[in-house]
Order: sequence, then C-alpha cells, then structure tokens
Amino acid sequence: MRPRPDGLRRPFGSARSQRIAGFALNRRECLLTAESSVRRNDGGNDVRSVLAEAAAVSKTGHRPLQNVHIGQGTLIDEDVRLGTEPGRAQTRPIEIGKDGRIRAGSAIDGGVRIGDRLETGRNVFIGEDTTIGDDCHIWTNTVIEGGCVLGNRVRIEANCYIARFTTIADDVTIAPGVCFANDPHPGSQAHACMRGPTIERGAQIGMNATLLPFVTIGERSVVGAGSVVTQGVSSELVVAGNPARVLKSISEVACPLDLEEGEYLRAPEPRKPGGGEEAQGAEAARVTEVPVVPYPAQNWK
Repeated sequence: MRPRPDGLRRPFGSARSQRIAGFALNRRECLLTAESSVRRNDGGNDVRSVLAEAAAVSKTGHRPLQNVHIGQGTLIDEDVRLGTEPGRAQTRPIEIGKDGRIRAGSAIDGGVRIGDRLETGRNVFIGEDTTIGDDCHIWTNTVIEGGCVLGNRVRIEANCYIARFTTIADDVTIAPGVCFANDPHPGSQAHACMRGPTIERGAQIGMNATLLPFVTIGERSVVGAGSVVTQGVSSELVVAGNPARVLKSISEVACPLDLEEGEYLRAPEPRKPGGGEEAQGAEAARVTEVPVVPYPAQNWK
C-alpha cells in the first residue's frame, strides 16, 4: 500500500485531545505519594506531573486539568474523569483528601470537595459543588447529583440515585437501589423550589425506597425496604409501606441476634480529642451540622 503524502496525515489523537477537557488516568493506576498542592520545578504540581507522564506513556493526548488537589496516598484507577465535562465552566477547584480509593469509570465534576478516606465502587458519579465528609463509602453505579452535602461516615450502596440539593448527615446508611427525588413540579421550567430530602444523623434507608422532595428523615429512624416516603419522619421511628406509615419506635425493634436491649441501632458517639487511644484529633470528632429545613405539611402525591 502506498504511503500517504505527509500533508494528508492526521496527527495521532488530535480529535480525541480536542474533545477532552478534563483528564483520565489511563492504562495504569497512579498512587499519589505527595500532596498535590506542592509546587514543582516544572511549574506544575504532583497531580499534573503524574498525569502528564501518563499521557506521554499512553499517547492518548489527554490534557491535564488545572485546580485539582489530591491528598497523600489517594489511589485513582484508570479511566477516572476529574473535572467538569467539556463545554461547561468549572466553578471552583476539586479537592480530594488523603488515603482515598476511586475506582475505574467514575467521574467527579468541578467544585467537589471530598474528605479523607473516601472509597468508591466503579462508575460512581459525583456532581458539581457537592461536599462529602470523611470515611465515606459510595458503591458501584451510584449517582450523586450536584449541590449535595454528605457528612462523615456515610455509606451509600450500589445503584442509588441521590437527587440534587440533598443533605445527608453523619453515620447514615443507604441500602442498594434507593432513589431520592427533588422536584415537586416535574417537567416545569421553574426550579426555584427544587430540593432533595434531608437525612438526619444515624438514619437508615432500606433497599429500593423512594423519598420525595422536601421530606426529612429524623435521627436514627429506619425506612423499610420498598417504601415510598411522602412526608417527614420524626426521630427514632420505623416507617414502611406505600405511602410510608409509622410502624413502631426504634426502642421496640428486636434484634434477631439477641443483642442487649437498647443496643440495636445505637447512635455512634463522636470521639473526643485528647488522651490515650481515644485521641483521634479534632477532625475525627467533627459532627456535620444539618440545617433544619421545614418540609411542607401536605403529602407529595
């Protein structure tokens, strides 16, 4: 086959590099062993230097993204997108704490702030301007839309949808397949009243439950599997059904493993800084404050 004239040859990867505004870590895992905010002699930081090296090795043509700060020891799998999609403005930097683990296929938009020791499954999406605390787990195929606030030690299982402007306090567990709604007027162009649910400290949401806009789930309350929650739930209650109704108090819930009375769903106490093995620093003792937002008295049907 005759070689093509030099003037007709296309540069390798030019089309791909033009449409990629973020970056991905391709063909290998990159363990970041130094704070990304440290300036290097080449004018970049550790994140951009690692990415530039990865792009040079794989010849994919990806451009490093500015304003990304990743803490020491955070491991990011291949094919992770950090940064707002092409064509959209990035509002503020991405901040990811130390000792995290972000698995392949995930995407984190601009303006996201993540604490230490985040662990994700594959194909997790975190929308712009979302804030996530320390020691959180977000599992495979879960979507967290923009503008959400998650506290510390939040666990979200696989295939969940967390709607925009949702607030989740510390020590909340969300089972697989849960869906949060945030728009009381679907299809309308007016979004001024859009807001997701508020989940207070220590609450548990069962598998495949649906929570409608504005509802608040009180501290240590439990929403049964498959429930549709149309109005707020007070603290320490068990609700289930469609629509969800109060079944009992948490104090009446018996553990099948016969734990001591009062041990079931005991709220974890924050550790206090100072003194022996209990000393975990002020950061470990931090409790995320959830704003008190009144929910409408009527049901959303």
